[in-house]
Amino acid sequence: MLTTLLAVPAVILIAGLAAGQPWRWGIRPSGDISAKLLIAALAISPLRTLFAGSNLLKWLEGERRTIGIAAFFYASLHLVIFAASIGRLDWIIQGMAFASMWTGWVAFGLLAIVASISNSALRVRLGFWWKRLQRLTIPAAVLVLAHWLLLTRSPLEALLHFAPLVALRLLAYQRRR
Repeated sequence: MLTTLLAVPAVILIAGLAAGQPWRWGIRPSGDISAKLLIAALAISPLRTLFAGSNLLKWLEGERRTIGIAAFFYASLHLVIFAASIGRLDWIIQGMAFASMWTGWVAFGLLAIVASISNSALRVRLGFWWKRLQRLTIPAAVLVLAHWLLLTRSPLEALLHFAPLVALRLLAYQRRR
């Protein structure tokens, strides 16, 4: 059910692009959805620390992998739409000189690592290292925020989306101490 719900925006974006919408119609929304899902996935643990008895949070914790994989899927869609809009590999590579671009690419690379090990078999096989590698989502989120801030004319939107996550993580850290 959750997977179907999370797929609806992708279907709308892809259908719009297939119907002739310009590339920019899909670039920003796919990136926004990816960032918001990443924030949601990262907010689950601190919320569980703060509200340990909540059944909703127990359910969300069980769905965290689904939310995280959806965040990576939307980041992949964002990358594909962006690359298609540029149309030339050499121009994409030249764009890496700009911080607004390399922050997005490095964030995507980190999320790709995390997504590639987000299964039960690798969790067992990697043991102790699995959790350490999953923590790459934190620097990825910082890079996503930087990418968003560098590309927007109004940084307030990005800051408002990430501020609750930072506050939750700080509150949970205080509670654990």
